[in-house]
Amino acid sequence: MNLTHSIHLNSIRNARELGGYMTVDGKRVKNSVLLRTASLNGISDEDIRLLTNVYRIQHIIDFRMDMEMTGADDPPINGAAYHHLDVIDMSSLPKQDVPEIDVTKVDIIQMVELSEQAGMLEENMYIGLLASETGKKAYADFFRILLSADPDRAVLWHCTSGKDRTGLAAMLLLSALGVDEETVVSDYLLTNEYNAKRIAGTRQYLKARGCDDALIEKAVIVFDAVDERFMRNAIAYLKQRFGSVIGYIHDGLNISKAEIDTLKEKYLL
Repeated sequence: MNLTHSIHLNSIRNARELGGYMTVDGKRVKNSVLLRTASLNGISDEDIRLLTNVYRIQHIIDFRMDMEMTGADDPPINGAAYHHLDVIDMSSLPKQDVPEIDVTKVDIIQMVELSEQAGMLEENMYIGLLASETGKKAYADFFRILLSADPDRAVLWHCTSGKDRTGLAAMLLLSALGVDEETVVSDYLLTNEYNAKRIAGTRQYLKARGCDDALIEKAVIVFDAVDERFMRNAIAYLKQRFGSVIGYIHDGLNISKAEIDTLKEKYLL
């Protein structure tokens, strides 16, 4: 499969870039500088060399929770500053629903149950992330890093699967740069193409275990896939609450018009 926007990392899932997208005023997002991926845990030496020598990586932004990072830390990459920006406020979740566990060793069915109890399968989940003070601080800091970065070197951001928290960051950034909503949603949905084999594998594995279709589809959303409704609902909320996605970036994240203009100067051609 010839995947669009790939950055050709063989050891990292859902690894792609925002370069090449057109804005509503006819400009184009720079290639090779705005990278989005799944977790970098387990990255190969070959891919580290690619990030270092080809993309000249300068910042790595990790949106994962502490519990997701247990035993799965990002490896240090020479020349790249590491930033941990937690999007999810764990204190707002019922403690009995989110025990301290090593998520890399938890049974898939158990993780689906935990995710459902924590509200992570609700269509309005993204709204909660964008509305929370923890989420707003993380995404504001994301923009601050981009504003301070060298526009000729890459910034990479990720969560665990590179689809939800990472996808919201991409949505906000593309919107700030002037990319239209349909293109923003299409970028979000690319996860389903990049993870197509994993999605098929998850379905096959759970079907073999005798799981019903409803549980299988929940597992797919938890681990591998994205649902367009989640992003559409988030964008609709930002329009209703702030007038637009840009309004949220201004008023929710305190990123000024002048700073958005700076982002455009840095990352558009």
